[in-house]
Amino acid sequence: MTAPKPDLHLTQPYEWAEPVPLKTSLQRAREVFATLLSLLVFAFESVPLWWETLVAQFVTPRPKNISGQTALVTGGANGLGQSIAIALAKEGCNVAVVDVDETNARETVANLRRYNVSAEAYKVDVSDYEAVRQLGRDVERDLGPVDILVNNAGILPTSFSQDALPSHIERSMGVNVLSSFWTTQTFIDSMIRRRKGHIVAISSIAGYIAPGWAKTYATTKFALRGFMDALEDDLYLRGQANHVHTTTVFPFAFNTRKQAISLLKASSGLTRIPIYEPAMLGETVVRAIKTNQRKVVVPEVLKPYQLSLYENLPIKIRQLLTRTMAQGEVKLVD
Repeated sequence: MTAPKPDLHLTQPYEWAEPVPLKTSLQRAREVFATLLSLLVFAFESVPLWWETLVAQFVTPRPKNISGQTALVTGGANGLGQSIAIALAKEGCNVAVVDVDETNARETVANLRRYNVSAEAYKVDVSDYEAVRQLGRDVERDLGPVDILVNNAGILPTSFSQDALPSHIERSMGVNVLSSFWTTQTFIDSMIRRRKGHIVAISSIAGYIAPGWAKTYATTKFALRGFMDALEDDLYLRGQANHVHTTTVFPFAFNTRKQAISLLKASSGLTRIPIYEPAMLGETVVRAIKTNQRKVVVPEVLKPYQLSLYENLPIKIRQLLTRTMAQGEVKLVD
């Protein structure tokens, strides 16, 4: 994997910062008073925002028109990526299908063109920084500036024993996490210049509920969730939050790679996990893009904040809930 040159600051000797000066009792009292005053101002100013949030729960926002925009989907040759690419083409988007599987990428492109849109296939390892930079130049030449970036490429667990292999861990980090850094860095500047763009990341339900039998996968999906939260804040700090939007998607289990689905079906305690068809995800992702949803669970049986409640339950209660839903402990079968 080719990465940017190392930051010179990382090679400099460690230096201690200056000691923090001690504060007097009066200074601490003033700080407490200033904090309480700020919280009161926040409470007052947040009232209309809470009302706006409440109303949004019952009013569907007017969807934006994405017809004619250029979308790029990593891992778009198969599975969830292919379903997203098809749903985007149905909306009239021109689509760049990026995948290491060139054969299926070209077949997907042929299917997309049936919707009277432009589509191109690109064989790229998105964990390779330089390859992604070149991809940016190639896509702009062929299809124009990217308006919608969908970071979907990912390594799925297909064996429990595989989870601890160094090669699997490194590859998963590169494809599931670093690729989103590289693609975002490549395309976001153009979006900001044009004041138009949408960045989507396909995380997982495992980005909230970390399964012990897939530690590597869960770690990458938690990392992707954190990256997208930070990206949202970055856009806000740059004054771009109203022009460049983000959506993080948390799918349950979908009927994609055969080896991964076979693993679920063969393991006691995992057989109750419902498995959905990819077309559902593609349609939901496009709807989330058109309505600027920041986070969405697929299928939409839960809200992200409800998953946050689960991850913060006392550990024994959380484990009991997991055992109850799985009808017993998970028995791993490779």
